[in-house]
Amino acid sequence: MAEPLPTGTDPRWRMPARVWLRPLALLLGALLIAAVLAVIEQWLAAVLLAAFGLLMAYWTSPLRSGPHTPLAAALERREDAALIVVWAPGDPLSARLHTAIRGERDDVIWVNAYQDPAAAHFVDLHGGRAALPLAVVGDVIEARVTVGRALDLQAAGKDRADEARRARDAEDAAGPEDAGSADPR
Repeated sequence: MAEPLPTGTDPRWRMPARVWLRPLALLLGALLIAAVLAVIEQWLAAVLLAAFGLLMAYWTSPLRSGPHTPLAAALERREDAALIVVWAPGDPLSARLHTAIRGERDDVIWVNAYQDPAAAHFVDLHGGRAALPLAVVGDVIEARVTVGRALDLQAAGKDRADEARRARDAEDAAGPEDAGSADPR
């Protein structure tokens, strides 16, 4: 039996401490090297490296929330032609997916698991944090999806949607001829 969905709590409580390790290591490493550069009076390099380290620490941290649509709204738009990605800041596969599929796209919906308790619950039901990022295309849900696999799922979903549309169009075109015995007057 699934746990009840947490309500009225800050979703960031679900964020594990380990998501801060990579940004902290990047920042400390960059500041250490910048300090060494400053000691040998390489001021420009020290400042640039410190700024780059700060940028990378922010980029890989959960502070960079990225695009987010609540899970309920994303699931309302669930169809074969749309890719719903449940992701988490600080997760390497999520970051790769984010980098590869960037920009505003109508066919890709991003759901941040740390900002939405319903999304966190959805992740728990499908394997927990180890399953991130999750891709949902129509009725297909896949865990630990890579960029190539996500695009393959979306292409297959679009093919299913096109096939269903063609079948409906063929039915509509054949419908009045088959129903010739029933006079609409």
